[in-house]
Amino acid sequence: MQINNDRLIKINEYHFKQIDDIKLKLINEGKNIIDLGIGDPDIKTNCKIINALIAGLEYKDFNKYPSYEGIKELKTKIAKYYYDVYSVKLDLDEILILIGSKEGLSNIIPAVCNFGDYVIVPNPAYPVYEKCSYLWGAKPYSVPLKEENKYLLNVKDIPDHISEKSKLMIINYPNNPTGAVANKKFYLELIQYCKEKNIVLCNDGAYNEIIGADEKNISILQYDKNICIEFGTLSKTYNMTGFRIGYAVGNKKILNNLLKVKSNIDSGQFKPIQYAAIEALSLPREYVIDIRKIYDERRSLAKKILKKKNIQFYDSKGTFYIWCKTPKNYITEEFCKDILFKCGIIVTPGDTFGVCGKGYFRIALTVNKSNLIGALNSFKVYDK
Repeated sequence: MQINNDRLIKINEYHFKQIDDIKLKLINEGKNIIDLGIGDPDIKTNCKIINALIAGLEYKDFNKYPSYEGIKELKTKIAKYYYDVYSVKLDLDEILILIGSKEGLSNIIPAVCNFGDYVIVPNPAYPVYEKCSYLWGAKPYSVPLKEENKYLLNVKDIPDHISEKSKLMIINYPNNPTGAVANKKFYLELIQYCKEKNIVLCNDGAYNEIIGADEKNISILQYDKNICIEFGTLSKTYNMTGFRIGYAVGNKKILNNLLKVKSNIDSGQFKPIQYAAIEALSLPREYVIDIRKIYDERRSLAKKILKKKNIQFYDSKGTFYIWCKTPKNYITEEFCKDILFKCGIIVTPGDTFGVCGKGYFRIALTVNKSNLIGALNSFKVYDK
């Protein structure tokens, strides 16, 4: 039986699936493991969200197919959210409900690109951008993100012969894995470049709300809706990773293409989950600020301990990750295995996010303060 194909040959099993397998094996052996690898928040989902999910099971026709583009009530709530938080006005046809933003990030590729077109992606980056480009028959072109440029993508690193064959650029700010945060000047320059090159610009805004408690929210749609779309998710802000609920907002022509792909692949998200999302977006802004304060405290504690351990890191205020340099005299894979088997601590090797992540590792601040302190204190003091 012939099941191999050129697209699957170019990708490996998802890294975090491999980590889950190792973690389960060690736990079954009786070892205590603290997972600082995956970005899966430990904070409990607000009870109002859970109650809304349960209540949704009593609604008429809850068990039937939802609309492909999402229920009107949720789209209306997202429109209000974008106006209240970003001062961006959205019509309902500029909003599309997703089964988690990961699904949308994959499906946007065939919605925009032909086979063989380039998709411009950052490096290091969330692996889905590159892997799904291959899966859909497109060619990912990686642009290096550099610390000296505050991990902001520099269009000067994109050759003309690549931009001429590109239809899509995917960026991600606040940035996973580095924690870098974008600014108005950066967005305006990138938008102008994409307009000149006729490229659709997508921001993966999964961490738009996970910034310093005193920082101001920013969305790429504040500067353009003609060539831009933004992906959002309730996973990180509202601790709803398993709910699989997200959205895409922006240019309606692009979203119509995305909907055409989706309607041939899925049948929309379960209605009670959409009702839960409405309740999440109805929570007061104090809830979001409190979530940020939790991560601010964890980030501050982690950075203090890392300094004591002589581990260098990028001093960011975005996401709930810390991007660290592998200690001196270690290769990253060796370091990650060392702390896993000696300390019971999981971190993510930097090259999981691309070749530019070589020599780095990522810490997720998604465990409680006590476990975070205990985990990082178990590291030895490394050579400067």
